[in-house]
Amino acid sequence: MAKDILSMTALELSDALQKRALKSVDIAAACLDAGRNQTSPVYIKLTEQRAMEEAKAADARLDAGQPLSELDGVPIAWKDLYDMKGEVTTAASILFEDALPATADAPVVAKAKAAGMVSIGKLNMTEMAYSGIGFNPHYGTPKNACSDDIHYSPGGSSSGSGAVIGRNMVPIAIGSDTGGSVRVPASYNGVVGLKTSEGRYDKNGVIPLSRTFDTVGPLAKTVDDCAAIDRIFRSEHHVQSPPLAEKPRFFAPQTIVMDDLDEQVAADYSRACDQISDAGYSIEPIDLDCFANAFSVMAECGTLVAMDAWLEYQDKLTDDIRARMDERVLDRMMRGADMSAQDVVRLHHVRVEGVAEIIQKTGSGFMLMPTTPIPAPELEPLMADKSLFHKVNLMTLRNTTLGNIFNLPGVAMPMNSARMNSARMKDQRPTSLLVSTHAGRDDQLIEVARICEDILNRGES
Repeated sequence: MAKDILSMTALELSDALQKRALKSVDIAAACLDAGRNQTSPVYIKLTEQRAMEEAKAADARLDAGQPLSELDGVPIAWKDLYDMKGEVTTAASILFEDALPATADAPVVAKAKAAGMVSIGKLNMTEMAYSGIGFNPHYGTPKNACSDDIHYSPGGSSSGSGAVIGRNMVPIAIGSDTGGSVRVPASYNGVVGLKTSEGRYDKNGVIPLSRTFDTVGPLAKTVDDCAAIDRIFRSEHHVQSPPLAEKPRFFAPQTIVMDDLDEQVAADYSRACDQISDAGYSIEPIDLDCFANAFSVMAECGTLVAMDAWLEYQDKLTDDIRARMDERVLDRMMRGADMSAQDVVRLHHVRVEGVAEIIQKTGSGFMLMPTTPIPAPELEPLMADKSLFHKVNLMTLRNTTLGNIFNLPGVAMPMNSARMNSARMKDQRPTSLLVSTHAGRDDQLIEVARICEDILNRGES
C-alpha cells in the first residue's frame, strides 16, 4: 500500500480489506506495535490475544467473501469504562482496584465484535471520567497528539481515546461524553468526535458517572468513520430521522459560548464560518437565554453530574479511598453531597425550558460554535495550582457542557488541520468547530457535519 497502514481511515482500511489488498492480522499487528511502543500512557492494557484471534477470524471471512459488516477486520479501542469479557474494567480509578474481570462484553462491545471489528485494547482516561483536562495520577496522563516536546492537556475525560486517534495508533476509539468527554479530546487532539443523543446507544456494561448525562461516542479521523461505527452501534429499534429536506440553515449562538475566546480559536472560528457562508449557507447569530440561565442556576445549585456521581459512589468513598483518589475528581464528586431535592428540581426545569427555547429558535437548523474556547493548555501549571486547574477545567468544558444539559447531539471537527501540518504552523495547537442540533436528529446531524467537514477541508487545502 502506498499509504501507511496507521495513517489510513477506518473506511480506507475497510476498502483495502474488502479488496484483500491488506490483511486484518497485519493491521492489528501494526496497531498493537504502536501500543507497545507508546511514548505516553495512552493504553491501560492491550488485549493482544483477543485482537489477533479476532483479526484471524476476520481474514477467514473476508477470504471467503463473507464479511460481517463494512468494518469487518477494522481495529477499534475502548475507553476503560467498557466491559470486555475476561478483562477488568478500571475506570482508571482506585475505586475499582479490586474489581473482578467482566463476565461478558458490554452490548456496544458485543455489537462491534458481531460486526467483525478487532478490539485492540483499553484506553486511559481521567479517573472516573470526571475532568476535561485528562490528568490521571494513577495511570499517567497521555500526551496531546500535537506535541511530544510540551505536555499539553490531551483533553478529558476520554484522554486516551483522543490521543490514540491523533497519534495514528488505531482508526476508531470509543469514549464517553457526560460534559464534553468525547468532543473535548477531539478538539484538543485535532480529530473528529461524535456526541450522540441520550439513549441512541445501549449504555449497559459501561461504568457510569452520571446516568442522566452519560452518552457513548466515537472518535476518528473523519465524520464518515464516525458514521460507520454509528451504523453498527445504534439500536435495532432505531428509527432513522428523515434525510435533509432542504439546504441546512445554521445558527451561531452568541450567549456565553463566544465569551473570552482564545485569539487563535476566535480567528479559526471566524474563518470557518466565512468558509461555510461563502459556500452558500446562511449563518444567523442568535441569543439563547437558556445558556446563561444554565450556568446561573448551576452556580447556585450545583450540577446534576455531581449529584448523580455522589449518589452512585458515596458508599465506595471510604476514608482510605478518599485519601488516595485524585483530589480534583473527589472535590467535584463531593459537591453532590450538599445538594437538595429542590436543587435537582430546579436543574431539571432548566433543562426542559432550555430545550424548548432551542427548538423554538433554531427549528430544523444547526448550531455552530467553537468546541472549546481555548486550545489545549499546558499541563504542568495546572498540576501546580488546584484552583487554576478547576478554573481551566470549567473553561475547557464550558461550551460542550451545554450540549449535555440540553441533550444536543454534536460533532466536533478540526478547524485548522491542514495548517497544523504545514511547517510554518507547527507552533499552533488544534482548534475545533462544534456542529449541534436538538435531540433525535443524529442522522441529519451526521449528514450536515459531512458538509461542514468537506467545506473546511476544501478551504484548508
